[in-house]
Amino acid sequence: MSAIKIPKPASGDKGPIQTVESLQEHLQFAMAVELSTIPLYLYGMYSVNNDNAVSGAVRGVVVEEMLHLCLAGNALLAVGGTPKLYDPEIIPKYPAPMPGRKPDLILQLREMTKENLQTYIDSAPLTKYAPQLELPEAADAPAQPDEYNTLGQFYLAIEQGFQFLSSNPNLFNLATIPAQFPPDSVFFPKFEDEGGIVVVQDLPSALTALTTIVHQGEGNPRPFVGPDKDEKDHYDIFLDLQSGGQTWNTFPVALNPTSDQYLTQNTQIYAVSRTVDASFCYLLLTLEKLWTISSPDVRDNIIGGNFFQLMTGILGPLSGFLVQQQISPTSKEVAGPCFGYYKFDPPASALQKLKQEIQSAITAYAGNPNALATLQGVQQTINGLVDIATV
Repeated sequence: MSAIKIPKPASGDKGPIQTVESLQEHLQFAMAVELSTIPLYLYGMYSVNNDNAVSGAVRGVVVEEMLHLCLAGNALLAVGGTPKLYDPEIIPKYPAPMPGRKPDLILQLREMTKENLQTYIDSAPLTKYAPQLELPEAADAPAQPDEYNTLGQFYLAIEQGFQFLSSNPNLFNLATIPAQFPPDSVFFPKFEDEGGIVVVQDLPSALTALTTIVHQGEGNPRPFVGPDKDEKDHYDIFLDLQSGGQTWNTFPVALNPTSDQYLTQNTQIYAVSRTVDASFCYLLLTLEKLWTISSPDVRDNIIGGNFFQLMTGILGPLSGFLVQQQISPTSKEVAGPCFGYYKFDPPASALQKLKQEIQSAITAYAGNPNALATLQGVQQTINGLVDIATV
């Protein structure tokens, strides 16, 4: 992954997080951890070939990981931090160890076979597939603020930090409330009891946000029992896929691809991959921007015009296109979306650069009517995006 470092805990019997600065650092790191899972699951989802039930299950996990990212960002903003996502030290690079996880958990972009699902789940001893991304912690597991065995233990340390610092009357900045993601803005839970966006304004709301992240992911406390258990946690979703009787086919997507690698293999694929990278990074910039805007109308315009369009109208079609493109005539491998860091150089705005990339992709596939139908449709969506540089 990135060069981002997890902050070291304080010493003593008052808990590992004893300053607002440390709490901010841990929440920013939590955002980086959540972000590291999103391309991983998206890549697996797009590698599934014509099985709507399987890809739909993974899509639901991706949506909730986006929710967790927003919850951590709301909490960070509430205590005076500035949520950051578009940064080469934060945007994941694969393969790489999951930040902070001990023992190391190597995250890789690869096709989602049953065997490869070991990366996401497993309560058995570690294997060469480095499992346990969504592993639930034991009921009596201690808080782990810097080198954690499970995400639940890492979030427990943040929870203890909130509790320790809650006596500070200035911990929560209520002026940030209008700039936080409100309920029913970017995530709509299927069932009311399964959790959604939380506006963080005091200790109870902060703890609710953290609990939502852990319960939806690892499903703790085990066995997971929401009020009605209408929707399964990520651990059980992946466990069901791995141990269940259903089977599915996958595209033979490349392992841990990068756009730079495509440049030497297939310049057409390279052009589309660059557009994916730019779109993914523009999505991250959009999220950052939303945490600076208090006007409900402006926020709704950006969420409707950018957030959902980037996910479903741009990244979805381009990723689906790539997994059907053979990288070379001598290889059975097909391309996959890299979701890599794209450097937006001024003076052009980020949106202008994105428009240039999709035009380059269209030029690269000139003479291919089927490809152009997809790419020109994506171009129309990109042309309708809100330019956040002007907001």
